[in-house]
Amino acid sequence: MKIKNLAGAPIEVFWVNVFNPARDLVKQTEKPIRNATDTQINSYNGHEFLVKFYKGNNKQTGGFVKGPKEETIYVSYDKKRGFRIKQQTKFDEMKENIKGATSLCENQPSGEFSECVANVLNEDIEKLSDAKDEISKYRNLMASRLRNYTCADPTMNSTAPIESTKMVVGDKRYKIDSLFESSHAHIWSIEDFVSPEECAALEKFGRPRLRRATVAAEDGTSTVSESRKAQQAGYKNMRDFPDDPLWDLYHRVLHVTNKKTGFRLQPDGQEDFTIIQYNPTDQYTPHCDGNCDHSPHIPGGRVATAVMYCKVADAGGGTTFTKADVFVKPKPGMATFFSYRGPDGLMDPGYTEHSGCPVIEGEKVITTFWMRDGVSKENPWTVFDPSGVPIFEDNIETISVGMSGDEL
Repeated sequence: MKIKNLAGAPIEVFWVNVFNPARDLVKQTEKPIRNATDTQINSYNGHEFLVKFYKGNNKQTGGFVKGPKEETIYVSYDKKRGFRIKQQTKFDEMKENIKGATSLCENQPSGEFSECVANVLNEDIEKLSDAKDEISKYRNLMASRLRNYTCADPTMNSTAPIESTKMVVGDKRYKIDSLFESSHAHIWSIEDFVSPEECAALEKFGRPRLRRATVAAEDGTSTVSESRKAQQAGYKNMRDFPDDPLWDLYHRVLHVTNKKTGFRLQPDGQEDFTIIQYNPTDQYTPHCDGNCDHSPHIPGGRVATAVMYCKVADAGGGTTFTKADVFVKPKPGMATFFSYRGPDGLMDPGYTEHSGCPVIEGEKVITTFWMRDGVSKENPWTVFDPSGVPIFEDNIETISVGMSGDEL
């Protein structure tokens, strides 16, 4: 957050240690903040702060609590009312600018009003656009380096959850650990989500059918790529047969995803489970499961993924979401979920880009379920590529047989 001093004299800002009954004050800057200057302070949502003058007989103080978004804190002083503190986010600032622009342009002819407002706001829009591009550029540059470091660190543990909640599915109660939350991307994990019996059924079916894993090609078909070294097999029976040993797991994944995201995904037309096995040196480099460019979702395209870990490597084999600063150290029976479409229908701008770290020792076996919105019995997943673009009729059989797998 940025502290801007408009109080007429130097001020000091202190963090209030509410965890100590004495409420100790921790000074936030080495030197006082001079009048008409500003300074940047790192903080977190909910932190409490106290403001006072640096020197003099005026012992009055002011206070504020840091909000959830990046903001500017304007500190002014009035002799009658004392410290006046205004907290303003970028959104608040933009609202004020829009209000000012509409007031300035209100006397313009109706045909020129929009152009007048656009001209007044043009500088703000350009600044926001430039800042967004700059942040995205440096985030992308850092992501690959962070991934290499994370994968190489044997002591790395799973990212601490932002919050943990409970969800009842059937007769079982699950703990949902939220690892990342944004308007268009969510990442969460659930321990003991897949039973040993379900894992045994998956492995029994999958091992005899394993073959080299593929990725989606430009035309929507499947192709072998060095970016993904693993073996895979598809499991197709659980969707339509309630007596199948994995029928419950299939519907459980959809239920959890819908309840967590607010989606209304239906079983009909969804992809099959994909069983994936990794040996030492096998990995999957950073990728997205659907579009991750903040474009509008295309009906038939993927919107969420569930990765279920049946067997974890003795060393390596973690899952990284470096642009979201999230790392998952798998445990047997654990599931990692992530969704990548916002309520406005736009896709994630890249936070769910993920990778499977190289397996160093042992074997890793997972099952992946890619979930789509806009599929049905009449138009199943096989007629769309992962982003939702229809596949040429000649290629549909290739997709069905070859799988469109592209997972960590």
